[in-house]
Amino acid sequence: MKQLVLVYIVLLLPACGQHPAPVKKETKIDSMPAPQTVLVSDTAASQTEEAPENETATYYIVQVAAGHNFDSLKAISTNAVSILGSRFNMLDRTYKPGKGIIVPDSSDDEMYAGSYYPRRPTEDENFVSIEMSNQFCNEKADNAEMVSIAGMYAAKGQADSVTRLLKDKIPSVKTIKEDVFMGCMH
Repeated sequence: MKQLVLVYIVLLLPACGQHPAPVKKETKIDSMPAPQTVLVSDTAASQTEEAPENETATYYIVQVAAGHNFDSLKAISTNAVSILGSRFNMLDRTYKPGKGIIVPDSSDDEMYAGSYYPRRPTEDENFVSIEMSNQFCNEKADNAEMVSIAGMYAAKGQADSVTRLLKDKIPSVKTIKEDVFMGCMH
């Protein structure tokens, strides 16, 4: 029986650690590792301890602009890229009219292919991206609204600095505080 429980645990562990299949090497940059499971053994039995699945963390997001027109948001994002000396990076997701920002239908990731996979914070914050507003930073937004962001920061001061750099040329920019889901996505 003990061996059966261990086999079951071993089979479940890889399922939580899966992330969308990378199309380019850049995709791995914004992937967050899944919570690790630690096996603790004593003489009686083995138990598992897992990080909670509903774990969130507070981040300060630089919202450059929000809207429904992808081309307009991409133009504003390109302007932000040139001001910040950063890069435009959508994690190999694409825009599809009627669906928004999605993992390509042709992706090997069966769970997220054709749907939105949210960005996670990383150490490299020098990016500008377009995200789906209702699933990323404004749950009340309609399903078609998108948002251009210029980084996700653990410290408010960092986000405010980026906001100040952009504010003169892009008046819509602002820093917003969000609780970002950090649990397993698969």
